[in-house]
Amino acid sequence: MLRDKDFKSLEGQAAFLFYKSWLVEKHKSRVIGADAFKSSKYYNQFRKFVDFVRTVEIVDTTLFIKLMVKERIEPPYWREPDVYGKYLNYITRKLSADKWIELTVNTLFDITDAGEAHISEAFQLLTPCDVIRLLEQRKLSPWVLLNSRKFANFFRTRTTGEEKIIMEKLINPDYWKPRFINNPEDLKLAKKTVIALELD
Repeated sequence: MLRDKDFKSLEGQAAFLFYKSWLVEKHKSRVIGADAFKSSKYYNQFRKFVDFVRTVEIVDTTLFIKLMVKERIEPPYWREPDVYGKYLNYITRKLSADKWIELTVNTLFDITDAGEAHISEAFQLLTPCDVIRLLEQRKLSPWVLLNSRKFANFFRTRTTGEEKIIMEKLINPDYWKPRFINNPEDLKLAKKTVIALELD
């Protein structure tokens, strides 16, 4: 009875959707009933995964589940720190430039709207801790950050030595330099976006 009631909640329905996505990716199964999920040994794991998605604000749950299937990682381990780290590295490589730029723009608009400021003032509102958290969540993209003079100034003048080390590790400029060179059209889009947002 308790599981039936929980299943009807928004969280229970979200868990069911994640469960179906996992089975479709894993077994290419299209017919997945609610009763099968409610009696599944993974029911509680997917409920916990819903909370995890909300807590860490996973950018792309579809990509996350695809990676879990590809790496043969079962649901009980999805919330482990090293598994989440694997996902972050994966999304860094797989997320397209336009998608990541869009995600960054939306994040910066959310921040400046909340602070009743122009988007060009985003790095005046953000603290180093904010930037580190958003980098960890992959909500700020190097496509934008590494082409923004305002971010460069923020990095140079408003961060401690320890914060600089953490940000450099999260951004990994050595990875992005050749990616910029090998994708000139994407780089052009990133630079146009930075100019439009007045972050240059």
